[in-house]
Amino acid sequence: MADDDKNDEKPELSPEERLAKLEKGRMFSWIAIVLLLLLVLGEAGWIYISTTQGPDPRISEHQEELDRLTRRLKNMEADYETAQAYNEDAQRLEGKLDRIMETIQLNNFNTLRALMVEQEMSYQQFIVVLQQGMYDISRMVPGSRTWYEVYKGDLDIVIGDSEARSEKLAQDIVKLPPPKPAAKNSKAAADERPDNSPNRLPVEDIRSQLNLEAEFSAQ
Repeated sequence: MADDDKNDEKPELSPEERLAKLEKGRMFSWIAIVLLLLLVLGEAGWIYISTTQGPDPRISEHQEELDRLTRRLKNMEADYETAQAYNEDAQRLEGKLDRIMETIQLNNFNTLRALMVEQEMSYQQFIVVLQQGMYDISRMVPGSRTWYEVYKGDLDIVIGDSEARSEKLAQDIVKLPPPKPAAKNSKAAADERPDNSPNRLPVEDIRSQLNLEAEFSAQ
């Protein structure tokens, strides 16, 4: 009831007041439109200025740093690949070096064994020649047959031991084959070695001759 009384008490607007009120609302609308247009123009102007002036210098600076780091990373990758290749080459060379050292050691061992075999053969030759000399002396000196037989047995034992050592060394040389160049050189050296004793007989022939002479003298 009170609200109805207040509404009834409000005076009705005249046509002039209504027209003024409409004009006032239209003016506020135009002001809002103008403000909106100014805002749009300002945004468009900022975009235009940004596009015409180019990118931000700070962005360019960071881009250059990024490019520099990218190039450095590529260089590091290239260096790593090169190091890997060097490592693989080093491993292959190490394997080849091990095989070469093994071949050299085998060659040296075979050469040493060959020299030892030759030394044993020379030793046997010396003992046989010594027996030959003792046999000749025993035939010249009367009553010396006994001591010749005693010493001959001892010298036969020495020759047998030397022959056993020679055979063992020769077997070791066969088990450890030397490189081809070393074998070729050894053969050439054997062919080119001068023979200072052209009438020297092999060890077995001399021993056989001594045994035959001893048997003949005993008869």
